[in-house]
Amino acid sequence: MGEIDERESQPGTRRIVLQDLIWPETGLQTRSTIPDKPKDTLDEDDTIELAIDFVTLTLTPLEFIQLAAFLRMSIDDLLERHPSFQRAVVAAFDIRE
Repeated sequence: MGEIDERESQPGTRRIVLQDLIWPETGLQTRSTIPDKPKDTLDEDDTIELAIDFVTLTLTPLEFIQLAAFLRMSIDDLLERHPSFQRAVVAAFDIRE
């Protein structure tokens, strides 16, 4: 995406939207933003905001990556136990079978 988030979370701090999705199957609203900084200058003092419906998590870059890794491992385990949900993965990414 890359557009500027006009809603500044801290005064004088512009943010860039990484992703902003409303999932049509469930209506789940998801959005992630990062500070508007030059390439490769994000550090552990910066925050990534992850909004899921009406909850916003403010995480360091490392925490954000750790959360994503945890979710990926959880999804892999879920699909191993219940492979019929693989269709949800296909639909999410519009992959043609």
